[in-house]
Amino acid sequence: MDAVSRWNQVLQNVGEQIGHQDVAIWFSSTTPTVWTPERVLLQVPNQYYADWILENYQGPLEAAFRAVLGHLPTVDFEAADDPTAELPIIDDDCVAPESGLHARYTFASLVVGECNKLAVAAAQAVSDGPARAYNPLTIYGPTGLGKTHLMHAIGNEVAQRHRGARVLYVTAEAFMNEMIDSLRDKRMDDFRAKYRQRASVLLVDDIQFLSGKDRTQEEFFHTFNALVSSGRQIVLSCDVEPAAIDKLEPRLRTRFQGGLPVDVQPPDRETLLAILHKKAGAMGVTVPTDVADRIATRGRGNVREVEGLLNKWTALRALHAPPEAGVRFLADAEANPGLVPVSVVIQAVARTHGVRSADITGPKRNRMMTRARHLAMYLARRHCGVSFPELGREFGRDHSTVQHGVAKVESDLKVDDDLATRVRVLEQQILARR
Repeated sequence: MDAVSRWNQVLQNVGEQIGHQDVAIWFSSTTPTVWTPERVLLQVPNQYYADWILENYQGPLEAAFRAVLGHLPTVDFEAADDPTAELPIIDDDCVAPESGLHARYTFASLVVGECNKLAVAAAQAVSDGPARAYNPLTIYGPTGLGKTHLMHAIGNEVAQRHRGARVLYVTAEAFMNEMIDSLRDKRMDDFRAKYRQRASVLLVDDIQFLSGKDRTQEEFFHTFNALVSSGRQIVLSCDVEPAAIDKLEPRLRTRFQGGLPVDVQPPDRETLLAILHKKAGAMGVTVPTDVADRIATRGRGNVREVEGLLNKWTALRALHAPPEAGVRFLADAEANPGLVPVSVVIQAVARTHGVRSADITGPKRNRMMTRARHLAMYLARRHCGVSFPELGREFGRDHSTVQHGVAKVESDLKVDDDLATRVRVLEQQILARR
């Protein structure tokens, strides 16, 4: 049997362990170039593939080699370093793992009103011609008003309309953590190449997080200069106007204000209702007028709060709760925005999976733990009424990681009936403890 045939057997075995869709995504471009009883050398398009496979699938891959060959050879990877090799799509909601973009956040799914029409117009201008309109574009305003949605919309539009554009979305917190890891591991050249050389459009969320962090500000200053001076686009978001960010170096403050700072305001009632009905439509739910009015009232002009209330009301309907349960929930929402604490959700998921709550929020990253963590993130987002950044703090991750986890479960629920059943059972347990 030749090497290719044996490799196909290995892949078949890996697929039985992790799912054939994941094999198609991560192993379809993997080719054995050396195959001896002692050593197998696998060529992958670039180092990113090798790192991802080793981090996420090393165990299943080694088990497959043992099953097919009867022993485990040394398995090495050789990166072809093809600069034209595209990063794979992990699922329908994530454009590419390194980009950090979620495909569901687009201009088409955005409701435009008086509160955000200037910001949307500026974002569309940047999408039409990156680095030709406003550079940087800084979108600011209170939390929960759609700034992150708008940033992802820019990234998705650029990626779709400008072939070859390398878009990178990151939170300021994730940028800092990655920098710290790179300093510790002596990989700063790779870190700088990622942000200063490979990115053609850089979107940085929650830039106010840099306040008082001098070393990170220094690094971001040079990243900013490298991108702008070479004609590449930067988009920032923050919760206050750049001039009001505390403990920000004057040279950064000047640069942030040098492009176009544009704000988003809390939506008026009509816009909030339009957002609510659009989100409900995307979920396949029709919200009665009286329910929509009560949710809009309880939402206090905050889009995230409205979304959280809508999710909870929808969950009660899905659980076939009596109509008065939904009425009681809405009546109590103003005094108690969170249906349950995040800790209750984490405990329920941990108990179901036979692990500790500390494992859910800890660093373990095996496949079972990752799935449990994503499920806890999804349920917490639906039932706890807290923002992605707040959930990130609860789970010890940045909020883009939580967004990806929630999106992954939402995608899997469309095709996995067993998962849908587990979610319903967990929701019954969670709602019983509210």
